[in-house]
Amino acid sequence: MEHTKHLWRIALLLGLLLSSIVVVRHFLVPDSFGEEGYYRYDALFEESAKELIHGAPDACAECHDDVAAVKAAGSHAAVRCEVCHAPLATHVKDGEVVAPMKINRSYKLCALCHQRLVARPAGIAQVDLREHLELGPEDAIPHEACVECHGGDSAHNP
Repeated sequence: MEHTKHLWRIALLLGLLLSSIVVVRHFLVPDSFGEEGYYRYDALFEESAKELIHGAPDACAECHDDVAAVKAAGSHAAVRCEVCHAPLATHVKDGEVVAPMKINRSYKLCALCHQRLVARPAGIAQVDLREHLELGPEDAIPHEACVECHGGDSAHNP
């Protein structure tokens, strides 16, 4: 019995550790966790109560039908306006224009779809930006490199 003291101590420590984990878990895990799946069920109601900031696919066309027609005829027809522009709610609220629409003119945005990748579908125009701009490895890529030549209406229908 004398040689088993260390085993009893370890068993006691493990028991205390497991009890502590159960008690702490009880206080840290929300009550609604696991009600409808492996997530906090109350999060659904919190998210649905948030104000919508993105518009429907044709929301921009209500006021900008000329631009929407150019875009619909071009190769960017499937790209939602809010990919390159800000969310609709930053521009229009309750049918009134509240601020000018922001535009992301960064070459990094264009590169998301047009950077040359072996796995990218052949139907999407692909470029090696440094080669296309005739830049060396040490040269910085200008922020608006793509829209300088492909900007204006051509961004909607390149």
